[in-house]
Amino acid sequence: MKFRTETHVRHVPHTIDGVTHDVPEHYAVAIPVLPRDWDRVALRAAASLVLALTLVSVIWSTYSIGVLLGRGIGFAAAVVFDLAWMVNILLEWLSRFDPAKRGFSKRLGWALLAATMGAILWHGLSLGSPALGVVGAGVSLFAKTLWFGVMRFIDRDLSEADAAWVQQEMSRANAALAVADVRRQVARAEDRAAAELLAAENLRARLSNSPPTVSAYSANTAAEQPNIVSEHDSNEELEQQNNVPLTSPNNGERSDTSPSIAHLAREQLHSGVSNAVAVANILQIRLDANPDSVGATVRRERSKGVGYL
Repeated sequence: MKFRTETHVRHVPHTIDGVTHDVPEHYAVAIPVLPRDWDRVALRAAASLVLALTLVSVIWSTYSIGVLLGRGIGFAAAVVFDLAWMVNILLEWLSRFDPAKRGFSKRLGWALLAATMGAILWHGLSLGSPALGVVGAGVSLFAKTLWFGVMRFIDRDLSEADAAWVQQEMSRANAALAVADVRRQVARAEDRAAAELLAAENLRARLSNSPPTVSAYSANTAAEQPNIVSEHDSNEELEQQNNVPLTSPNNGERSDTSPSIAHLAREQLHSGVSNAVAVANILQIRLDANPDSVGATVRRERSKGVGYL
């Protein structure tokens, strides 16, 4: 095993005239070096050589197909043949742990290669040179077949049981992503519906010159959300906000002092409702509050990390 020497620094006590201080001391450490991974080196070398051959093949096929399509814009269309094949190679690499997806990518790759070879051969025949068409198609065949060989080495073959286990793990992860996406869409839809209802009720209130009401949707949504803030914590925080007692010593009921908008906002957001539902619920409690001010307070409390939506 090979080693490399590294210089480290440590602090040691050093005494002069009875006075001790910690001073830096340099010392050498032998670190074992991993042996070179020749398999990885060989794979990189093979991939580099195949990439060089592929570039030659792409240039040749692009020119041949571009001339066949009338030059000009035909060259842009010719690039599609090889770009589609390259994208398929990337998809095959990404699906190396999924035999079904990998098999489809392999079949698609051979189909794209056959289409490119056919176009190159057609170009040679149109010029009256079968040899040019055959050789040009052969260059594309050799270069791209080598890629199939490289991908075959990269492929990770799994037993039937292992493949089933991997498939179930992927299914579980995909299900979690799907649930998260659906919940995000539902939350956005509920938030938009509550906002539209609240806007309509505020407009009606302004036109009728009466306090805004809260929609049944907002009330039901708030009732369905679990309240994770304890009564003791809510009362203690509210007392700190308003600096007045909220309970009487006799029956423990709330006094006439109205709770602050900030406290109500935190209480609503802790219960898990969206911003629009929180605003609607607060306006139901504080009929004297300004809807714009309530909305700004809810957004500010949300920015502090209150709630989870």
